[in-house]
Amino acid sequence: MLQENIVETEGRKFRYLQRKGEGTTLLFLHGLSDSADQFSPIAAHLPEEWHLLAFDQRGHGGSWKPEKGYSPLDYSQDIKNFIDAVGINSLHIFGHSMGGRNALLFSTKFPRQIQSLILGDIGPDKNLEDIKATVDFFNSLPTSFKTEEEARSHLQKRKPGYSDKNLEILMKNLEKRDNGTLVWRYSKDACIQSVKESRSREWWKYLPEVKCPVLLLHVEDSSELSTDVAKRMIEEIPDIQYQPISNSGHNFQLEQPENAAREIQRFIETP
Repeated sequence: MLQENIVETEGRKFRYLQRKGEGTTLLFLHGLSDSADQFSPIAAHLPEEWHLLAFDQRGHGGSWKPEKGYSPLDYSQDIKNFIDAVGINSLHIFGHSMGGRNALLFSTKFPRQIQSLILGDIGPDKNLEDIKATVDFFNSLPTSFKTEEEARSHLQKRKPGYSDKNLEILMKNLEKRDNGTLVWRYSKDACIQSVKESRSREWWKYLPEVKCPVLLLHVEDSSELSTDVAKRMIEEIPDIQYQPISNSGHNFQLEQPENAAREIQRFIETP
């Protein structure tokens, strides 16, 4: 089971989950408006001796929320600061969506501290339409809920196929105020800044600089990563494996945790 912890680095607080082990060390990085809790299902399917960590990235969950500084470059520096703070020299990283892009940048800036990189359904492309859609989405969200039942009903409508267990994980992305209302644990402004910073430009130039082995997990018919972009990534990353994910939405780490864990373990353990 992942245990909750807090670490401070350079005056910045990060909430993280950890399951200690003497084996492979793997760090999970969540996507936009998500949290470290999203990886509990995958963790249950990975070897017990693995050392697993996941932290709430800036602007999200229980971590610090600055007013600005939401470029993938800012996030990548946080990854460096976090692993140094918890005393890890090098590790494997699985980054889902936004977390994958941030990990991609980290791998080029700090190549000696990453053993392999798993990219979860994300690419380096510019996408202005995605910016508009994401901003509209966050502006349309309720800012608070009067009761847990109201919040759960909202999440059920957004994710109609999700199990009760997965809905409980999503509920952890809400916190109760003193007046009893529930509010999102992430900063809406941080999310909007993040998508604007990441999707308003291209990051292709970094791909040839990735020195570690890479696994690209690509959801078939993905709304986030087109087939054309995935094909170009395969051509431009020097050492890459490609694995499609069928019959899943973008959040395959929740919808297919056993399958995702199997592919991650296969990739890391196969020479």
